[in-house]
Amino acid sequence: MKQHLSPQAFVRPRWLNVLGLASVALFAVALYMALVTSPPDVTQGQLIRIMYAHVSVAWICFLAIFICAIFGCLYLWRGNRTFDVIANASAELGCFYAALTLIGGMTYSRPTLNTWWAWDAKLTATALLFVLLVGYFIVRGILDDPVRRGRVSAVISLIILADVPIIYFASEWWRTLHPSKAINLDGSGITMEASMLQTLLFNVFVAALIYGYLMFERVRVGKLELAYENERHNYYQSELPQAETVRI
Repeated sequence: MKQHLSPQAFVRPRWLNVLGLASVALFAVALYMALVTSPPDVTQGQLIRIMYAHVSVAWICFLAIFICAIFGCLYLWRGNRTFDVIANASAELGCFYAALTLIGGMTYSRPTLNTWWAWDAKLTATALLFVLLVGYFIVRGILDDPVRRGRVSAVISLIILADVPIIYFASEWWRTLHPSKAINLDGSGITMEASMLQTLLFNVFVAALIYGYLMFERVRVGKLELAYENERHNYYQSELPQAETVRI
């Protein structure tokens, strides 16, 4: 089979390597800030340190789901398979960050509630999000037709996106054991000490940076897979008439 992809196409760009190294370095700084420089909370004590990682990965999980749904809609509109590649990549990372969110929530529940799982509304809704994301990939694995796979995946991504506001407002809509929000997006203010807020926001930034690196890398690999699939399709399309001529 003739290979049309140039060897240069398989080389990771230098800027992506730099982004990866920067992500690792800043992750170390964020870890130091969360575990060493940030003071303990007045009521939660040292458990507040779990919050820095837990909230960060939860927010980036929401971002990943939003981007997945956006590019899923773009695929439905334009039919460009590159949009499906981007949506799939963001869904993979959303599933990863959702798993980390669940782990963080369970880790916090163990010392505070003496159980790993309390069926808290927020935690349960996040578990539903994770299950829906797993279902997203199960469906993608079942469907062989790439066009149908992309369209069905886009619809599922919108269903997954609908769970995000449920997770965010769960503690307000239902009685829940989850701590109240220290940062309210409705303009009611911030109830967090300044150094803790800086540590949290820096951890969110680093989590977003890691997401960006993994996203660019996964999309790069996805585009290579798509190009290879197109090369195979074109090859068999060109060889098929010749094979039929020989049989005749």
